[in-house]
This record gives sequence, C-alpha cells and structure tokens, in this order.
Amino acid sequence: MLKFDLSLLNLQEKFGASWTIIASTFLNEYQKGFYEFKDECNTEKKIASALKSVLETSMFVESEEKLRRKLFDLLQNVALIKDPEDPRKFYPRFNVEDTTSFMDLDQHSQNVLKRLYYDYYFHRQEGLWRDNAFKTLPVLLNSSDMLACGEDLGLIPSCVHPVMQELGLVGLRIQRMPSEPDLEFDIPSQYNYMTVCAPSCHDCSTLRAWWEEDEERRHRFFQAVMGSDELPPDQCTPEIVHFVLRQHVEAPSMWSIFPLQDLLALKEDYTTRPAVEETINDPTNPKHYWRYRVHVTMESLLNDKDLTKTIKDLVRRSGRFYPQKDLESGQAIGEGSAKLQLQSEHPSQTQKNGLSNK
Repeated sequence: MLKFDLSLLNLQEKFGASWTIIASTFLNEYQKGFYEFKDECNTEKKIASALKSVLETSMFVESEEKLRRKLFDLLQNVALIKDPEDPRKFYPRFNVEDTTSFMDLDQHSQNVLKRLYYDYYFHRQEGLWRDNAFKTLPVLLNSSDMLACGEDLGLIPSCVHPVMQELGLVGLRIQRMPSEPDLEFDIPSQYNYMTVCAPSCHDCSTLRAWWEEDEERRHRFFQAVMGSDELPPDQCTPEIVHFVLRQHVEAPSMWSIFPLQDLLALKEDYTTRPAVEETINDPTNPKHYWRYRVHVTMESLLNDKDLTKTIKDLVRRSGRFYPQKDLESGQAIGEGSAKLQLQSEHPSQTQKNGLSNK
C-alpha cells in the first residue's frame, strides 16, 4: 500500500472542485492529512480502470487523460518503494529528489535519504553491473561478425565506459546529449575514434524537430556551436543542416550515421512535412508507435542530382570515402549507394571508410 503526505489543500489545488470525488474514489485518509491509495486503486492499471468507471456516473471539467496523468503522478510521488517480499525493506525510487515527498522532508532527512540514494544507484551496484557485463557481452559479441555499438547515452553507471573500452565496444554520440557533464552540446571534432556519431537517431526527435521545439536552446546552439550573435531562424534551414552534418561527417568517429530525415532536410523541397511527424519513436510515450514513412519515393531521390551531389560532396571532402571513378549519372549514383551498402556488411572495410548512408 502506497502512502504519501497529501493535504486537503493539495488535493483541492490539484483537482479543483472534483477533489471530493477523487478522494472518495481512489484514496483512504488513514490519518488526518495523510492519504493512501485504496487496494483496488494502487496500480496504474487499476487507476485507469476505476477512472473509466467513475466517469460513467460523474462529470469532470478535465479530460480523462489529464485526470489519469494527475493520479499517476500521485502514485509515483513516493520517496521509498517497499520490497514486495520483505515489508521491512525499502528501496529509494529513481530521481527521488524530484518528488514532493522528498521536498517535504526536513533538511536532515533529505541529506540522509540523498546519501542512501546515491550509494544505492551509483556505488553499491557497480560490481554487479560490471560482473554481469563480462558474463553476457562476450557471448553476444562472439555470436556475430557484426560490429557492436553500445548505447552509452544519458545517465549510466561509471563502469560502463571502462567495460566498453576493455571489450572494444563502439560508443554512441548525439551532439545534443553530451557525454561530458559540463557541456550542453558535444563537440564532434573531439569525439573518440571508437564512437558512432549522429545528429539524431530513432529514439529522439530529428534535427529539424529538435530545432523547432526549444527556442532558448536553439538560440544557445546558434551562439555556442555556430558562432553567431544573431537570432536564429525559427526553422532549421538547409544551411544549418549542412553545417551540422558537416561537423559530424568530419568528426574522428569511426562511423558517422545520419537518419534519412536529416539528409532530406538538406533540401527545402523535402521539408514541407511538419518536422514533428518525422520522429520515428518517442520513448517517453508508450502509445507512440514506429509508424514513420518516408514521403518521397526512392526513384525520385535517385534522380535528385542536387541532393545526391550535396551528400557526395560532404562525404568526399571529409576524407571518409574516395570512389574509384567519378559518379555523375543517376545509374552511377545508384551503383555508388549499393557499394556503400555492401561495405556496411564488412566491418574491415567500414572501419576504413567510416560512413553509412542510412
């Protein structure tokens, strides 16, 4: 049973005039000013089911989705999670400092809980993570001739990079998700050779969508990375895309891989589609499915000499790929694409050339 400190005032602020129905339906006041979810409402699945039932008989100002989100937030607003097998044991929840349950504690209790939290997540488990990595990863690596890449983005145990280095695993670098804690944007020219660099990937917004979604961060990128004191354009223009792609293709990384959406953004003709629709997967949204489809045909892309020449020039000038003959015709361009595809199947060649036209 999940307990949390929630006053009537908090309930009124969160649910407004509907707080009494919410309280009577989902919560028990086990002590004055303290509430717990009822047994029949103590999981997200149970809450969703109970909410559908209460909506059949009661009217709410807010939508079902908003009410469900607020109830889920309450359910997650716990600092410690009880061990289901041993009621005497508790575990700190991840990002415990972001919960109001933590914020409501006195300073001493916060310091104690914070110390336990950091020890549990960032020290105590290190040996376990490392031992399991050396049990499982060599088996996976030896089962295939493919070049393995480790997704080492975001918050990771401190043992990850040493283990990857020892096993010869290639890391992943996304410029807007810096690997250094004191940077807001990574510097592609400083990437290690044992990395794959990309401006975006399937699990985040495309370069165009990212540019449009955060005005302040876009401004900082325009200043810090592109070196301009002017206001950045609202749209990610082909010139900006070219600048970012050039940074990546010229990086020391073994591989420089670009989502097709970012390559198409090199030409304004292909940017009429809303940028937000080009995201392949949103990991934060369980209902966001992999439904992205390219809005132009392969034949039209092969015949687009302007786009293929722009991409070809980026590759050649970076020194990543030198074709044996000049590929100018549409047929030759297709042959060149096939050649790159063939090389991607042979790691020994890809390590020399270092470019994937994905």
